[in-house]
Amino acid sequence: MKKNTLAVFDPDEEYVTKLMSYMSDSRSVPLEIQGFTDKDLLKDFIRVNSVDILLIPEDDVDDDIEACDTGEMMVLSENDIAKDSRGHKSICKYQSSENIMREVMCYYAEQPFAEAGTINSINTEIIAVYSPIRRSFRTSFAFTLGEVLSEREKTLFVSLEEFSGFNQLLQKNYMSDLSDLLFYIDQKKRNFPCKLASMVEKAGLLDYIPPVISPLDILSVNREAWVTLFNELCCCDYSKIIVDLSDSVSGFLDILEAANIIYMPVREDTVSKAKLEQYEAMLRIMERGGILEKTREIRIPFMSELNGNLYSLADSPMGEFVRGL
Repeated sequence: MKKNTLAVFDPDEEYVTKLMSYMSDSRSVPLEIQGFTDKDLLKDFIRVNSVDILLIPEDDVDDDIEACDTGEMMVLSENDIAKDSRGHKSICKYQSSENIMREVMCYYAEQPFAEAGTINSINTEIIAVYSPIRRSFRTSFAFTLGEVLSEREKTLFVSLEEFSGFNQLLQKNYMSDLSDLLFYIDQKKRNFPCKLASMVEKAGLLDYIPPVISPLDILSVNREAWVTLFNELCCCDYSKIIVDLSDSVSGFLDILEAANIIYMPVREDTVSKAKLEQYEAMLRIMERGGILEKTREIRIPFMSELNGNLYSLADSPMGEFVRGL
């Protein structure tokens, strides 16, 4: 089905082009972007098309624009104010395109009356990376897999580790993380794709959800919430969703069962083999043999040169190993 529409207007063609280019290139934005520098053309477009968000400079909002049938009107202001004189949500015009996009998506996601566009999710593939064996390069492999796949397909990386270390590894301070997304689901609001777009981060071409800060945010989530999360993610126009999965997640077997393929890093030592045998026996006892059928064991060679630099994994020996699969 057709995506919802965001219309951007500004008399400054360079400004419109720059903002449109960023939003169009940001593959996480679940909206069709239309740009205008002529107000009459904008009005003509709105008369015959459904516009869910109109982004327009404060000085260009007149009675004719007010009368147009749009879902949400957000004004670009030269001042840092919450609302303009007409009561519309205001966004500071002179900031980065990334910040403008995040503000638009975050505001639109919080509107309880706005319906998010239904996006085809038939081709979404969930790839889980899991192992009962610790220190098996699981996270490095999973992130590298996401980076490599994102070179040709729209890919999202989701870490369900209790302690991911992403803040330090990627040198980022996040305004929101996975726990905020789970809280949003719990509120039963209806613009999940826009909420996701307001918070995803990028590592090269790969989109990822900032992982939780506290392990309690993982341990306290029930099975139903995880199932709902992944159902929502599959409606967000990603071709691939990579899940770095921990068995501390309630219902982790349900996530494994929903995955199209499971990569399992294994090791050859006696203790690791014993853990793997116990895991496989548990699945058979619980009648979850289908998980074993789609599990692909991988043996990752020791790579001391990774050095924890997630940004360069695709070009590292780990990247070569992943491409070889």
